[in-house]
Amino acid sequence: MIDTLADVKTALMISGSDDDAILTRLLDGADVFITEHTGRNFAGGTFTETHAASAETLFLRNFPVESVTSVKVDPARAFGSDTVRAADTYILHADRGLITSLTGPFLSPRGRRDDWPGCVQVVYATTTDAVPAPVKEAFTQLIGHWYRQAKTFADQEHQMLLERTDGTDAKVWSWSLASGLKLPISALELLKPYRVPPV
Repeated sequence: MIDTLADVKTALMISGSDDDAILTRLLDGADVFITEHTGRNFAGGTFTETHAASAETLFLRNFPVESVTSVKVDPARAFGSDTVRAADTYILHADRGLITSLTGPFLSPRGRRDDWPGCVQVVYATTTDAVPAPVKEAFTQLIGHWYRQAKTFADQEHQMLLERTDGTDAKVWSWSLASGLKLPISALELLKPYRVPPV
């Protein structure tokens, strides 16, 4: 998880535990959204990925990289112990999650751009509990955005009202609140530098 329930509630100035169930659900949704939007898993841990072998550089999905357990190159994609690439034949750029072969393409291209798909397997680890502050902020903004919408819809009794009068009390909602706001641009901007670059 990108951040804790307690930290998110503090940031959103939510006290008490009445809404913990909905907030926990929103935490799960925001975590999945950010993982899919950026192409990265910020919780850290050990990952196994396959990449095309026709290039000289591999773009790992999660970074910075703490360590590389193995790089295996196998046209048959069995990745046995005999397919391990020697560590002195490639360079790890840990901060950006790049692995560059020092001997040219991992397998000689056969003429196509996406040649040898899935023929390089990389097992590597990233640091746990090292989520960048801007990603945590985007996470909190998304949860706050969805939480406000949920509370508004509940207050409207899910009728998409613009105005409701109870006796002498009147409530008015803007059309944007009644119909549902778009994702906050600021959250998407915070996440932009952390997206996996297109290959």
